[in-house]
Amino acid sequence: MIERPEDIHNLSGLSQIDQVIQPPKTVRTEGILNLIFFTVIFFGFGFLITLGECAQSRVRLWLLAGGCWLLTAAISIWGILVWKYVSITFQRGKLILQGVFTRREMKLSEIEVVRWKPGAHSQIQIRTANTIGTINLHNYDKEDQLWLIHCFHAHFPEHYQENWPLFCLKIALPLKTGDHKTPVPPNSDAFLHTRRRWDRLIIIMTLITALTGILTAWHLQEPKYLLLPLFPLCCWFVRYTVPREGVSIPLNEHQDFTGLSRFLALWSVAWVMIYLLFRLALIPTPGNLGAGWPITVIWIAGLYGKFFQFERRQHQRDMEKAKTAVQEWDAGSAELAPHNQEGAAS
Repeated sequence: MIERPEDIHNLSGLSQIDQVIQPPKTVRTEGILNLIFFTVIFFGFGFLITLGECAQSRVRLWLLAGGCWLLTAAISIWGILVWKYVSITFQRGKLILQGVFTRREMKLSEIEVVRWKPGAHSQIQIRTANTIGTINLHNYDKEDQLWLIHCFHAHFPEHYQENWPLFCLKIALPLKTGDHKTPVPPNSDAFLHTRRRWDRLIIIMTLITALTGILTAWHLQEPKYLLLPLFPLCCWFVRYTVPREGVSIPLNEHQDFTGLSRFLALWSVAWVMIYLLFRLALIPTPGNLGAGWPITVIWIAGLYGKFFQFERRQHQRDMEKAKTAVQEWDAGSAELAPHNQEGAAS
């Protein structure tokens, strides 16, 4: 097994790398656990559905619950397939990107564009004259991510690279300066955002919707309302947009995030309350039309408007800080500890 070179800036050695990088086993484990969890939830709601008396209503509820389960199961199974098949291979001047269903092979010397994508699932898009390949960094260990970033950033000229400053600020620099083993306690001017915070939020929303669904189903004698907790549970995957070790967020950004969370909670409660007022006939429905869909459309429009406002404010702050992040990245070199991978070429 050939180890990665300590000095990635030695470009002459890049074409001599013979290495395979694969996702860690935690990707498979998370996929299996999520599949089991949502399957148990599905059968639990299935039992509640069978308590209903109307056969036609039960069929609709089974279809709804089955659709939600298929969505979550597909995401879980995809994670297992990613662990099984996905890999990145450096082979004597060639780069091979093996996906679940696709395979891209290109020469390092023919790469013309390296585009950095700092979204929730950080990516490196690589283009030659005839081929486009994508590396999903979130599939790999932090050490592997940092090594790959150094590899492509140091090997190719600046004019080959697109969107590097923003990627450096949001992805590369936190990987370089952070402790990848344990969370770093935030200083007095920062807040540590972790997956557990998302877990608590989803649990609270699930309990609220469960209580609302039980009371509504009992009052109206319609078991379909018992499925309300499925909606926040389907949002559980949002937790994976946050790194395992957490991310330190400046207080001003945390206040914006807190405001967004409060808006989401209050906006959701308002939707439920207004819907129940119409559903319980406490308020007459205009024109004898169903109130559910119009209220839902208004709720989604308001939610997207708030998210757009939040993202625009965040993007403005990021662009102001991007130049400083690049200077900090260039000021020093990150330590690249060798990290053995299963299946490495020998």
